Amino acid sequence: MKAGIASAVVALVMPVCVFATTLRLSTDIDLLVLDGKKVSSSLLRGADSIELDNGPHQLVFRVEKTVRLASHEQRMYISPPLIVSFNTQRIGQVNFSLPRLETEKESLAFDASPRIELLDGDSMPIPVKLDILAITTTPKGIDYEADTQIYNKASRRASLPQFATMMADDSTLLSGVSELDVIPPQSQTLTEQRLKFWFQQADPETRARFLQWAKQPPPS
Repeated sequence: MKAGIASAVVALVMPVCVFATTLRLSTDIDLLVLDGKKVSSSLLRGADSIELDNGPHQLVFRVEKTVRLASHEQRMYISPPLIVSFNTQRIGQVNFSLPRLETEKESLAFDASPRIELLDGDSMPIPVKLDILAITTTPKGIDYEADTQIYNKASRRASLPQFATMMADDSTLLSGVSELDVIPPQSQTLTEQRLKFWFQQADPETRARFLQWAKQPPPS
């Protein structure tokens, strides 16, 4: 799920205030989860940045970088999943800054003690809380979104409890009562993300019908 070199911008969360934040993606960063929600590779394809609203955010990612072995051969280094929380209040741009990772020795040192900085548009450090995300391997593979939810509920170093509530699967909307029927306050941002994602996937005719429906007054 590497970011390409195109100049496209993926709007996962549309700005709702005067100040907006651009998260610059890096070719060395594999973004897995944003604000408690799994990041789709189709959303990132060809993009070099993501537009965020101002406020608290949380990323889960891996560092992927080619390193040099003692034998002078090369291999792909993949870090454990890292989780970082930060606040973009009045910050216009966020950039990843990695320590030197060129050799196998440096990659082993990074595994033992991960270090990463987030810099604003003036190359000034942004306060962050960084941790390693514990993962659970199941027969279906790794569910980074579920592991992030568990982490956020455990009050760990980089936890953000507001991102601990996961959205219901779309299939639950077809029958029964889902969490969308009564949305807790901390789910509002996640709901907005999903609404805007599916709106972007729809064809022009479907979008037009939806906009007409949205203009109607809600039932009393």
